[in-house]
Amino acid sequence: MNDLLLNLILTLDASFRVCIPLIFASMAGLFAERSGVVDIGLEGKLLMSAFIAASAASVFGSPWIGLVAGMFASCVFAMIHGFASITYKGNQIVSGVAINILASGLTMILTLAWFKKGGITPTLQTDERFLSITLPGVDIIDHIPLIGVIYRELISGHNILVYLAFAIVPLVWWVVYRTRFGLRLRAVGENPKAVDTAGLSVEGLRYKALLIGGILCGIGGAYIAIAHNAQFTKEMTAGQGFIALAA
Repeated sequence: MNDLLLNLILTLDASFRVCIPLIFASMAGLFAERSGVVDIGLEGKLLMSAFIAASAASVFGSPWIGLVAGMFASCVFAMIHGFASITYKGNQIVSGVAINILASGLTMILTLAWFKKGGITPTLQTDERFLSITLPGVDIIDHIPLIGVIYRELISGHNILVYLAFAIVPLVWWVVYRTRFGLRLRAVGENPKAVDTAGLSVEGLRYKALLIGGILCGIGGAYIAIAHNAQFTKEMTAGQGFIALAA
């Protein structure tokens, strides 16, 4: 029974680690969808941010620089999508698919150009990655039956981006449903003409939504490459952006 319980806890622990990119990407997609923009390019932004984060962390030796670089790359792709679909009223689906294709091809080309490797970056050292954090009180609580195992294996021992992901969910809910910005964002998605009549910038609000989504996708992509793994590999996002879009 104890072995069964431990296996269940370890399975949940592994599930938490794997679902982090989905959380960030789905929150990013939520902002876009609420503003009236279909963001098919979530997959491309995850992939590009993973590559840039791994590259920057390898070159500069810091996971924080990698994280910021990944967020920046994702935001650039988000603005490209916004420029095509918001400013020039292009087809949002076509623009998003183009982002995905561009990211897939560009990561391959840049790995060859920068690192002379086909589709992978150098393996990151320990100090170039986000490492697991042991929460206070593990040694004390560990002696308590069941609670100790849950605290040690399920709650403690994750890196900082895992805890950030679970903190982001209620924060996004609060922003979307309890702030003036969230009200305007939802109004833009539901009735953009009414928002425009009220004197608010529809394009400005949609760009803000895509920028926030770009930041969140950047964190998700960086997590894949420099927290959950130790390097970038070809197509390592494995369709998680599309799963997040469906969510």
